[in-house]
Amino acid sequence: AGGARSLGGLRGAYLEGLALCFEVMWDLVKEILDRGDPVPYERCVRASTGAPPEASDPDAKRRLVAGLLREAGFPIDSANEMVTAADAWRRQHAVAAEQIPTLAASCIAALDALAERNLVPHLPDPLRRVPRANIRFLPIRDAWFSGSMNYLGRARTADGKPEYEASYEINASLQISEPEFRHLVSHEVVPGHVTTFAFLQDLFWRGEVGFEASVLTMNTRAAALFEGIANNAMLIAHGVTEVKDLPGRDLQIGVILALLQDDAKNEASYLTWQEGVPQQDVARMLRRGFLVSEERADKLSGAWGRHPLLGRMYLPAYRAGTEAVARLRRH
Repeated sequence: AGGARSLGGLRGAYLEGLALCFEVMWDLVKEILDRGDPVPYERCVRASTGAPPEASDPDAKRRLVAGLLREAGFPIDSANEMVTAADAWRRQHAVAAEQIPTLAASCIAALDALAERNLVPHLPDPLRRVPRANIRFLPIRDAWFSGSMNYLGRARTADGKPEYEASYEINASLQISEPEFRHLVSHEVVPGHVTTFAFLQDLFWRGEVGFEASVLTMNTRAAALFEGIANNAMLIAHGVTEVKDLPGRDLQIGVILALLQDDAKNEASYLTWQEGVPQQDVARMLRRGFLVSEERADKLSGAWGRHPLLGRMYLPAYRAGTEAVARLRRH
């Protein structure tokens, strides 16, 4: 923290944000070990997002997806029918586990081609040559997470240059539709996380940025930015700023449902740590209000939502980052 203040400027501000979040994480460790006072929830959320905690409001996205589902032939006259319609739409477009490797490869190729057309022209010349999607998908059965992108960056070519490689451990039991899977690939791979971190590694490799570009840690304001970029990645790939401008009704439905899930992440955190709502009630409210699958409702209300770090610092970062990046892109 002292070093960040002495540096000043943009780099100093970035490092000071890291230090602020590390201090909160350290105090959370002490709380867990009964060696310190309980850390206020507001302090956790402010550290990772720069704003106080607040509940999510899914109404606008619910209205959008309701209209699209009706157009697709699903009758909706009540909140319960909204959940039923979303579940039925997911079943209609469900991805089987054995389809994932082939579907991932085709999605990556299509999204990388879109990024070449709509993102690359805006980049500085050196970044245009960086591989954006060097990744392997590794299915894991019954994981407690939907997936975990691990940026590795260790491999080198024969002449010593980085290969910008990553792996993605995906939950083989994930309940997901094909359009939501496409959004997931845009989020995790191209032009989302893998692309972002490949650019950072290249900047670090060329000496354009400091060591902090290699510290891709969770529970920080940097992570809120990374998640915000990733949640806007499908829009970035297509060169648009609004979901309504994406091609095809099903892709629009899938992206809205994915964004509702990230609103649900914030809501799971808020209900659990601000309001003290029991897990089973949180799960029910996420299902009804944010149209997440039963599997997601269980994970977000439980393993994620009640985790002392992820639940208090990371889950709110998704929505905060998504809204911040969307505002920047619109303006």
